[in-house]
Amino acid sequence: MVQILCGTKYLLMSHNFSLIIADESVDVRIIKSLIENGYAVYSIIVETPGITDLNVIRIAFEKNGFIITEDKDFGDELVYRKAHNIGALLLRISDMVISDRIELVKNTFALHSEQMRWSFSVLTSKKLRIRKYPSKT
Repeated sequence: MVQILCGTKYLLMSHNFSLIIADESVDVRIIKSLIENGYAVYSIIVETPGITDLNVIRIAFEKNGFIITEDKDFGDELVYRKAHNIGALLLRISDMVISDRIELVKNTFALHSEQMRWSFSVLTSKKLRIRKYPSKT
């Protein structure tokens, strides 16, 4: 369990992600906030800048990681190419100020990580849409 300070309240939570793979499109302040809140983050921009989306997916698969990105192409790569062993969160929140974006991402992980783990999810300023992958047959 990890204690997180939110305003004046402490939230107790367990992380459902062994590792978050932060695509290089993700604002570094969001990545920093996740790390400060106890998440293990593999930052593409730090570790392997300039790699393709398919290589990001490969890293996530090899490391059993969860992808966070602001790159819309990941939807096509994960959903349509049937990369169903990898969960991902697409951030569509660039219209928000950074402090609100950080809080929204932190709260989304704290409240919805279990549902997002094996899904493709899209986060906007108004809602979180979680798309479960089709069952494998």
